[in-house]
Amino acid sequence: MRIVVICLILASLTHAAIADDTPLTLGQCIEIALAQNTDVRLAEEGLTRSHADAKSAYARRLPSISAGLLSYSRSRTGPSVRIQDNPAGIDPVTGERIFVEEETRIPAVDRDNYSLSANLNHTIFDAGEGRHSHNAARASVDGASFDFEARRAQVVFSVKQAYFSLLKASELTQVQQESLELSQRRLEEAKARLEVGAGTRVDMLRLQVAAENTRADLINLQQQERLAIAQLNYLMGRDVLVPLTVVPLSEGELRVPPPPALGPLVEQVQARNPDLQRLQASVRAAQSSVKSSQSAYAPRVSGNLSYSRSNEVFDRVYGNLSQEYRLNAGLSLSYNVFDGGIRSAGVRRSKSSLNTARLTLEARERDIALNVETTWLELDRLRRILDLAEGTVELATEDLHLAEERYRVGKGTVLEALDAQVGFTEARSSMVRARYDLAVADADLQRLQGEAGAE
Repeated sequence: MRIVVICLILASLTHAAIADDTPLTLGQCIEIALAQNTDVRLAEEGLTRSHADAKSAYARRLPSISAGLLSYSRSRTGPSVRIQDNPAGIDPVTGERIFVEEETRIPAVDRDNYSLSANLNHTIFDAGEGRHSHNAARASVDGASFDFEARRAQVVFSVKQAYFSLLKASELTQVQQESLELSQRRLEEAKARLEVGAGTRVDMLRLQVAAENTRADLINLQQQERLAIAQLNYLMGRDVLVPLTVVPLSEGELRVPPPPALGPLVEQVQARNPDLQRLQASVRAAQSSVKSSQSAYAPRVSGNLSYSRSNEVFDRVYGNLSQEYRLNAGLSLSYNVFDGGIRSAGVRRSKSSLNTARLTLEARERDIALNVETTWLELDRLRRILDLAEGTVELATEDLHLAEERYRVGKGTVLEALDAQVGFTEARSSMVRARYDLAVADADLQRLQGEAGAE
């Protein structure tokens, strides 16, 4: 049995190791993050609390019913002596009863008491306080829902940004690795030429310095790649040290469509952005809170209905319901004549909260408009830079081939070859950066539009 358990544990560990090494797509990373990211889970808990608060606000508008199904008490009255008038006969003349003052000794008495009761209470009129409080709670639910969507959109953007950063670092590392291999081959050729007397020591030293510089750049890029892996793991709610590989994106998947015109885009984002919708819900909640606080100046009308039964004998309480009962109904009108300024302070506080919510909404609308314009301009800039970078890579590739051929046949210098190699590496690196920066800018625009979900 112990051997079977050990085998099962080893099999599960092996399966987990294989699962950790399985490359993840962008959609899978987003799904994991939306399920495990702490910010999303906190927003979800906030939404749950808002639903509970709205339910409580609605329940306060309903009548309250309470019932005491069984109440039992036992009392003991100790022995006592009382002076009282006791009847002693009838006056033969007047025919009136004659009373004589005597001391009466009363023995100790034990009594049981059984009772049941039911009460119904309801505020008939409160000037709309309960209704406005309920409306404020429902607006808070809408705000929590929009906040949840905003958190999801932010997490989706962050995952995309980290995913693109990891792919960018990986491709830049690959470009630098190829450049290092080219430098090392050229250095070996220079050493071979120096040994046969066809090269110079200066050329060899220059190539060696170039190779070391390329290796240093490669080390920096490898570190960026490891940091990108840790960041993506963190966003997915995983241990940052867990190994992670991702599936590269094709050219078609990285192609970014041109954005719409700036003016309609700003209007579209302001209509759909969940953060703005959350603040709009906050304004509605604050408006309802103002009306709720103002209703405290109105009188209150309440009604109650109660039914109770009580007797020393248990069967009389729970037996014939047509006897031994008391039914009470009441109606009350109340008004708070003086409260020391509590109501006025509550109204001022709620109005201040409303003004704060409106100012926050106005400021956020301007922020969103600025962010949209900034992102739109960045998309336009990166799109043009990417077009230039793609053309530059073609030219740099041709220049590198020509420089290598000239150096191989002895018509070019090592400096020309090095310059062509540096230009080729920089052109490819610029194209990689522009491609993924453009993808990040497009993801940022989707975040502003409130788009969240796995692709």
